[in-house]
Amino acid sequence: MPLVCKIFKLNKPLELNLIAEKLHEFTQTYTERINSKEVELGYRVRELSLREDIVEGVFEDSFLIEVYYRGEFNKVPVSRDTRFFFIKRENDIYLVIGDKKFRANRLANIFSEILFAKRGEIIEAQISHETLKALHESNPSSSKVIFFDNVVIPNVEKLALYGPGVADASLYSEYLKYGKIWYVVFTVKKGWVVGITRNCVITSFSRVSEEDFYSFVINEVLNLVE
Repeated sequence: MPLVCKIFKLNKPLELNLIAEKLHEFTQTYTERINSKEVELGYRVRELSLREDIVEGVFEDSFLIEVYYRGEFNKVPVSRDTRFFFIKRENDIYLVIGDKKFRANRLANIFSEILFAKRGEIIEAQISHETLKALHESNPSSSKVIFFDNVVIPNVEKLALYGPGVADASLYSEYLKYGKIWYVVFTVKKGWVVGITRNCVITSFSRVSEEDFYSFVINEVLNLVE
């Protein structure tokens, strides 16, 4: 499966040691009885570490799902682990959450409540249209897919270029007249195929290790963020 993460930004920068202190052994759990057995559900933070400019850990989310078996549904407890990183860059703090968009958004709100006692203090990071445009134009042959949004053509929400059409300068220029670049899939110098959106969802379509993927996001993609 592709590796995916999303980058966020703190509205109010905090010192990393304070973030680590607030997250240290954080637990918010409750018990529920299933078939005469009590199970613990909720959240907890594990494997927290603080080094020079990064707080890293695992967010464990335990919940119930319904499983169909021989004519009936049964509730089963499951746990899901998500890696996260708080990274300091100059005067800003960024948060990388290793999950798909909707779950990453949910966890960002939970982290906002833990750190600031309210939602809305952790927001989506942004990569500008101009940055994605420059990324493509620096090596058009490396791009495989480009999506455009904010399209001014009536009844058209998005435009897309696939395959050889991506490197077609005239067709690309025509689409730029009608919209802004929202998403680019391209081959990076490492030879990986990577997708990046303006709201900082990063996907690796190549087979890479988690460590290499997050290193790439932290050391290279963060440099593209506004």
